[in-house]
Amino acid sequence: MKLFRIKYFTIPLLIITSSCNGGLSKCEKIQEWNVEKYKIVKSQCPDLVLSHSISYSVYVDNEIKGSAASKLDSCKFNWQADNEQFITFNVCKNKISVIKPNKIFLNQKSIDSISIFSNSNNQAKRFTSEQINIFVNDWNNSKTRGYSTKPFDSAFSFFPSYQYKLTLFSKGQEKTFYGYNFLILDSSNWKYEMSKPNNLDYFHKYWEK
Repeated sequence: MKLFRIKYFTIPLLIITSSCNGGLSKCEKIQEWNVEKYKIVKSQCPDLVLSHSISYSVYVDNEIKGSAASKLDSCKFNWQADNEQFITFNVCKNKISVIKPNKIFLNQKSIDSISIFSNSNNQAKRFTSEQINIFVNDWNNSKTRGYSTKPFDSAFSFFPSYQYKLTLFSKGQEKTFYGYNFLILDSSNWKYEMSKPNNLDYFHKYWEK
């Protein structure tokens, strides 16, 4: 009985694997748009679940630069070119707009206080002087992670939309940030890495102290 069951499960698996490898090997280009030096290519590829999937790739001088562009409407496409550039293509007007981060560095001496609000606990705490020092240093040395087109308080593609809201008070003015794991978002909707990617407890440690 054991030998019979092994053969029974192995044969369908081989058939599925062979079928998948053969079906996913070809994508068909079905439309192209040219915008200044860029070319956007719409491709249709076989899919395991659906009959096909659609992707939009971006080329420069016939060299592919990325395959994660998104179509907004009949004229506009968005594309995260890299961590420092977010591009919107308007194929109807043959124009592009580029958004780049404009990070404002913090000066600890000008900060009156920083509060942290926990979304899950619905409570707020105030940073200690040591926490303010760590936060300022990490922010000033943080690396850009990319741009978000979602609303400021919902930019993270997780649930809940954010873990912590941080409010910085300086000389009668306020600056707001949203944090999730090791990522932080400022009011310009750019994401930054406050620590190494595997440090998922970065903001939790502020709250737990």
